[in-house]
Amino acid sequence: MFTIDVPPGNAALVKGPAEVLCAGKCAVFGGQFESFTVPPHKRYPVEGPATLKLRGGEVALVAESAIPPDWALEAGGVVALVGPTDAGKSSLATYLLNMHVARGKRVCVIDADVGQSDIGPPGFVAYSCTSAQVPHISELSPLNAYYVGAVNLQGLEDLLVAGVVWALKEAMSTYPHLVLINTPGWTTGRGLQLLKALADATAAEVVNIGERVLPGAVVSRPKYALPRGPQERKELRVYSYRRHVSLRGKVAVELDKLRNCTWDKGLACLWGRYVATDVEEPEKKGREYAVPPHYLRHIFAALYKGKRLVGYGVVEKFEPKPTLYASTEDFDEVWIGKIRIDPHTLEELDPLP
Repeated sequence: MFTIDVPPGNAALVKGPAEVLCAGKCAVFGGQFESFTVPPHKRYPVEGPATLKLRGGEVALVAESAIPPDWALEAGGVVALVGPTDAGKSSLATYLLNMHVARGKRVCVIDADVGQSDIGPPGFVAYSCTSAQVPHISELSPLNAYYVGAVNLQGLEDLLVAGVVWALKEAMSTYPHLVLINTPGWTTGRGLQLLKALADATAAEVVNIGERVLPGAVVSRPKYALPRGPQERKELRVYSYRRHVSLRGKVAVELDKLRNCTWDKGLACLWGRYVATDVEEPEKKGREYAVPPHYLRHIFAALYKGKRLVGYGVVEKFEPKPTLYASTEDFDEVWIGKIRIDPHTLEELDPLP
C-alpha cells in the first residue's frame, strides 16, 4: 500500500481496481467513508483534506474539487437524470443520494441504464432504497428488478418504459423522500423519444447533465468524468455478471414456466421468432430469424417467484424440456432475453438479433 495526502481544495482521482483505507474518513461523492473499493474502469474522487492508503489502482491529484458546485441540488419526489454516455449520471445519482441521506432522507435509485447497469446485472431495470451513504450506487443491492433482456434497447423501448414504471411503483411503496432515475445514455433519435416517454410516464423532474436533452434543469458535466470505450464497457458488464450471478447446477423446467417467450420448434418472443437453421450468421425474414443452432444455447434468463426476482439462469437447451444452469431451483417463471453469456466464465457471447 502507498499513502497519499490530499490538501484542502484538492481532490484525488482514484481509478480502479483499488482498495482505499482512509485516516479518519474520506469525502467521496458527498459521503463520508473509512474505506471503500473502486471497481475496474471506474474512478472515484476523494476530496481534500484527506490522507488515504491505496492498494492497487491509479491516482491523480487535481488542484480543485472534482464535484461541480451546481450539483448541490435540493430535490424531492421523482427526479430523472438525463445525459449521454459517460456524462456522469451515476456519479450525480450517488452525490444526490449521499447529500439527502445525510439530511435524514430515505432515497431510492432506479437504474434504467441497462447497458451499463450499476444496480443488478446488465439487461435489468433494478431499484434499491437506502438511508445510508454509499461510495457509489453500484454498492447498492437490488430489491427487485425487471428483465428487459438486452443491452441494446433498439426495438425494446416499450419494455424499458414498462420496467421503469413498474420499478417506480414498487419503490414508492416504501415511502421514500426522493427517487432518482438513472436513465440510458441514448440521447439521439429514437433514444430521445424514449427519454421523453420515460419522463412523461413517471412525471419526473428532469435534471440534464452538461447539455439540455429534455426540458428541465441543466447542471455541469464533471470535468474529470472517466470516458470508456466499447471494450471497457464490455469488461464492466462481465464484472457485473460475475458480481451478481452465481450458477449452481442444471435444472429442467416445464414449458409453461417460460413467461415472455414460448417454444414450438423455435423460440417465439415478444420481439421476434428464432429458428435453428444451417446458416453461418443470423438471417432475418420478416419477424423471424434463421439462426445457427448455437444461438439458441447460453441465453441469459431471469428467474422469478411471485413476481419477485429470485435468481438467474443460462438456458442450455429447449428440447425436450427447457434446461438451464440456475442460481436457484425455487422459482415459478423464466424470463428470456436476447443476452447470451457463457455459463462457466460469464463472459458475453453474441446476442440474439
